[in-house]
Amino acid sequence: MSENTVTTEQLADYLKRTGRSGVKTLSTLGYFQPFVDAINSPIGKELLKDALTVSDSLLMKIGDLTATPEETMQYKAMRAIILRWSERIDRYEKSLAELTNERPI
Repeated sequence: MSENTVTTEQLADYLKRTGRSGVKTLSTLGYFQPFVDAINSPIGKELLKDALTVSDSLLMKIGDLTATPEETMQYKAMRAIILRWSERIDRYEKSLAELTNERPI
C-alpha cells in the first residue's frame, strides 16, 4: 500500500483517538489539499513561486509583530489568491491527466 494511502480502519482509529479535534484536522487538510497538489506539480511550483515568496515575507513581519495594518491586509489577500490559484491549478492538472489518461498528482 502507498505511503500516502490511509485505510478505513486507520481513519476510524485516528478519529476515535482524537475526537472532535481529529475531525477539524481532517477538514483543514481537505481544505488545503488543492494547494498541496498544486505546489507539488511543476506548473504549480512555477506559477505560485512569486506569490509564496511575497506571502512568506509578509508572514514573517506578522510573526515578528512589525507588520503594518496594510501589510496584514496584503498577506490576507495573497493567501486568498494563492488558495484560489491552487484550486485552479489542481483542476487543470486533474483535467489534463484525464485527457491524457494519466494518473493525476
